Amino acid sequence: MQPITQLKVAHLTSVHRASDTRIAHRECATLVDAGYDVVLIATGSGRGVPAGVRYRQLDMPRNRLDRMTRTMFTLYRRAVAERADVYHFHDPELIPVGLLLRLRGARVVFDVHEDIPKDILDKPWIPSVLRKPAAVVTNAVLRIVQGRFSAIVAATPAIAQAYPHPRKAVVSNYPALDELALSESDFLQRERRVVYVGEITRLRGIVEMVKAVDALARDIHLTVVGPFETPELAREVGRLPAWKRVEYLGPRHRSDLPAILGRAMAGMLIMLPARNHVDALPTKMFEYMAAGLPVIVSSAVPLCAEVVRRHDCGLVVDPADSNAIAQAIRTIVDDPAQAAQMGKRGFDAVQQHYQWASEGDKLTNLYAQIA
Repeated sequence: MQPITQLKVAHLTSVHRASDTRIAHRECATLVDAGYDVVLIATGSGRGVPAGVRYRQLDMPRNRLDRMTRTMFTLYRRAVAERADVYHFHDPELIPVGLLLRLRGARVVFDVHEDIPKDILDKPWIPSVLRKPAAVVTNAVLRIVQGRFSAIVAATPAIAQAYPHPRKAVVSNYPALDELALSESDFLQRERRVVYVGEITRLRGIVEMVKAVDALARDIHLTVVGPFETPELAREVGRLPAWKRVEYLGPRHRSDLPAILGRAMAGMLIMLPARNHVDALPTKMFEYMAAGLPVIVSSAVPLCAEVVRRHDCGLVVDPADSNAIAQAIRTIVDDPAQAAQMGKRGFDAVQQHYQWASEGDKLTNLYAQIA
């Protein structure tokens, strides 16, 4: 849906990198295609920001406190300077920025990526005795302030239920098929290799994945792509005996991903139990499927497990059991023909049910209402 006149939109994030899939490659790119003038204000080099999206870089914060003070203030000043018609922010810590922009008369969209109170309950940097009170207070604050914004965008239906806003849309993290097309590489010719792509964190099972490598034959390998959450975690994982058998590629441009995924026989999504994972539906699972890969997913992420079982496009494992993870990897790499069939079923499911095109339409329709 084309805007009547070209309106300026500013997407704001202090937490996510400029090349974030949902923000930059899905929402910002879709709005550019719909005729909006789109600016992205975020941290990072800007490498990989889609064509047509104008990027305004913030300095990388030194730590969490710096991000929630200096970076936030700088982001607010940059946002005001853009004089946008619509501001679209992606982090709960930017709620004060969103409210200040509303006070200036701007239209403001709050994009809720996760169940924020549940996420607080699993934050390791918050003292355990304070997590429940903080989650209760946050939930109350969210219910009060959500009505002040022009619209709410939620990543899943379960998240949307928590926001009784009269104008909201569920915009799911589905892939664009033209980004990660089904690889034509014959599974019979592929390396005996599985791959993980995404931010590398403890809760996303990096330790369990690496330990699983210890139980595998020497000719089965794990490729890991993405940034470590902290230098401390990188050092800890690097000391694991099996790390020397892991191919670590670091953060990579999205244009590199088809070739990387095309070498592998399965994609890994080993998220550990966490309250915020109950309603999660991560982008990377659908991207693996769009690339024609079977997926090995955690039973601690019920929505993902349901998708895999419904379409018979992979295996579900206990994320805390590295031996079970290793067995799932063996099951797939030892039967390339069956792996290829699983991958094809996943690709067909994405084509039929999980494409970004329908989600992009929801976003542009919402913008047409508020802008």
